[in-house]
Amino acid sequence: MPVASPRWTRIVFGVCLPALAVAAGCRGEPPSAPVPEPPPVEAPAVTEIGFGPSDNSVLMFRADGKPGNLRSDVGKGVGGAGDFAFDNTAASAMGGQGGHARGPQLLEGKQARFASFTIQGWFRTPPDRTVGGGAVLVSHRSGASGFELYARTSGTLTLWFGDGTTGRQVISPQVYTESGQWVFFATTFSAARKADPEKGVEAGPGHVTFYKGTARTAVREVDRAASPDWPPVSGAGLGPLTIGARADGSRAFQGRLDNIRIDHAADSLPPTNRPGGVVDLADLEKRRRSDLGKRIVDAP
Repeated sequence: MPVASPRWTRIVFGVCLPALAVAAGCRGEPPSAPVPEPPPVEAPAVTEIGFGPSDNSVLMFRADGKPGNLRSDVGKGVGGAGDFAFDNTAASAMGGQGGHARGPQLLEGKQARFASFTIQGWFRTPPDRTVGGGAVLVSHRSGASGFELYARTSGTLTLWFGDGTTGRQVISPQVYTESGQWVFFATTFSAARKADPEKGVEAGPGHVTFYKGTARTAVREVDRAASPDWPPVSGAGLGPLTIGARADGSRAFQGRLDNIRIDHAADSLPPTNRPGGVVDLADLEKRRRSDLGKRIVDAP
């Protein structure tokens, strides 16, 4: 319980003794307004999307748009036996028509904006092809709003993001070239910052960073881009969050996807020099090992 201030003593008794006048603030000044408590700080959130039989966080749809069970058989997820993955191997082609999964909507309305986020997961293509063809891994996009991670060309990933007025995209090097095996992917986004000396925040450009690992190799940074004018991502007019294709089944990823995580921090969060939705290399490597159940030991 807070200790009552002298002004409350004055109100209760209605008098001021001379000896206590200074301490009690009894010089005719109006009582000072109570200092409001600061609102609780909103923490960055992480949305984890699983594909197990008991996981109800996603709805799955076939290429014809009808609901369907697109889980892989037991033992086909990145974690091994007993794990499940989203299985879109029946898509017509890499970047063709296929199924998709719908996750919980992350951005809603004109006021919702992300100042930073990380998209992370695993993909496995068929043995005879690499990721490419415009295939979508994760999409939360409409018009010039939202974000989308897709494979624009063979062996590359592209992060598209928009502020509601203008869309921008950053393309990775051609490093995601494995086929027929699990590949760990991640990309981070942070909007440009304005300086706020009172809060110790320095001005800084926006960043997009791409990461890659495999079941046998540790996560590493493969590319980083910066720009001084990247604004937060807008949620104006967005549809559902989709995985494996867009909501109409177009631009499908042909293969399997597993352990999708999206860390996100709203524009309303207090600005910092390290945005809250950005996951660093060390934590991405911890996630890679956790997803594998620590069954694989990396070479020194």
